[in-house]
Amino acid sequence: MRFAIIITGLALIAAACTGGDPATYESSTTTSPTTTTAAPTRSECRTGELPFVEEGVVAVLDSQGRDARAIGSVRWLPSDDCERVELTFLSDAGSPASSIGPVGVSLLPDAGIIRITLSEDVVDSAVADSTLNGSLVDRWFVVDGIGDSLVVDLHLGERVAARAFSERSPGRVVIDLIPTGDDRPVTGAIEDGGIVLLSPQEGVGLYPLQIVGYAAPGIDAVRVRVTDQVGVAIDRSISTLSASYVWHAFRLTLDDGPSGAVDLFVGTVDENDEPLRGVTIPLDLP
Repeated sequence: MRFAIIITGLALIAAACTGGDPATYESSTTTSPTTTTAAPTRSECRTGELPFVEEGVVAVLDSQGRDARAIGSVRWLPSDDCERVELTFLSDAGSPASSIGPVGVSLLPDAGIIRITLSEDVVDSAVADSTLNGSLVDRWFVVDGIGDSLVVDLHLGERVAARAFSERSPGRVVIDLIPTGDDRPVTGAIEDGGIVLLSPQEGVGLYPLQIVGYAAPGIDAVRVRVTDQVGVAIDRSISTLSASYVWHAFRLTLDDGPSGAVDLFVGTVDENDEPLRGVTIPLDLP
């Protein structure tokens, strides 16, 4: 059943790279963007038989037992020709977990996202997000409200191929990334004011208009406004309350609305209902 949930999550969004004593980046427990420089490590991610995938399902993993209850850290380890991201986990007692249960990893090359869908047993996280200085991985976010479990979204700076595996004692998920050499741009998410907007992108849009993204910890509601030359044509509010101190997903479908040039605002408002922080993009709607 849990594998069915993970495969469904992958459809909806639709190995070793260290050596010696590598310098690593480990996230803080705050949501403030953090950048660090790590020394290159000895590259081993191009050896072995585990294949790299450029699109779609990268891996569906599982392990016997599942004592992982929280994400403990998200670590970034660069090398000269690849980058590795490791997720570690904690048990109920707060000690390193031995096994993590089912995990799904998928890659959306056009959107520039690798999504790691975790077991439903992993219900909390000690970390929320961070900015990296990698050429392949630009930033990551821990998000709830996408399906029935937490996910970790890796936002990419270019098109990559990926492979993933899990390990026990301590339990961890490892994702290795290599560049593909494909210079086509990735769509990429737009981030500002504690809002990550995955869809739509600025430019020509179509109804039904899908507004998809996630809000930072502490933002309890997101305001969506569409403004044309006359004024505010659409004004909606979406709850983004979360039981965990992580980012929370939102989705809104607008079946119809104004035509022509409009501005889409997604963010927070002040006590006077005026836009405070968030993302504003121009759209041309039919």
